[in-house]
Amino acid sequence: MNKKKKPYGGISNISKYLLEQYGERGVLVKRGRAILMNQQSMETISGRRTRNCSVVAVTRVLDYYRKKNNITAIPEDIRETYKIVEEIAESYGYTDKFGTIPFFISGIAKEAFSLYGIKAKCKGVYVWTFEKQVVKEISEGRPVIMNIARGYYKDHTVVVAGYSIWRVGNKFYPMLRVIDGWRSGYHYIDYEAFAKDISQSIFGSFNTIVLK
Repeated sequence: MNKKKKPYGGISNISKYLLEQYGERGVLVKRGRAILMNQQSMETISGRRTRNCSVVAVTRVLDYYRKKNNITAIPEDIRETYKIVEEIAESYGYTDKFGTIPFFISGIAKEAFSLYGIKAKCKGVYVWTFEKQVVKEISEGRPVIMNIARGYYKDHTVVVAGYSIWRVGNKFYPMLRVIDGWRSGYHYIDYEAFAKDISQSIFGSFNTIVLK
């Protein structure tokens, strides 16, 4: 067993990570629904490198529903959508220097959808479960915005776009598939290590979005 603590996030190879972290190769026991959405980096979408992770996350979700529900009001170019979302975020106090206050993510998302004539129920969830906020939402084809206060993704917002459950020995390890925006593509969060990392503290929030 490798006793060196590995970070819970930024994982690109789950099998390799499980072997290094828990001493055995994991066996995939369940793969949740895959949500396909824009995976470009924050810098590519916004045109600059700054603390705009929450603004980009909301933009990704808008772009996802544009494609999924064929919403023609939302621009096809995600960079155009980003500019609109950033303007809304600024009215909630967003700045490049300080980023977005996490409590306002759901409000920004709701207002952004409303601007395009879409009613959306956007909810910040601060007491959560893997089953309810991840499995249920992903199974319904709804990506989740996740703001994290500590650890590898400290003060960062990612989009959860899938999950899988792995078995190592007789223990099960859920892995969240996320788009973190630091780099393009999908990465993974070890939910078990993440939950331990933030135990006994308020870590941030899940933001669920349901179109009416």
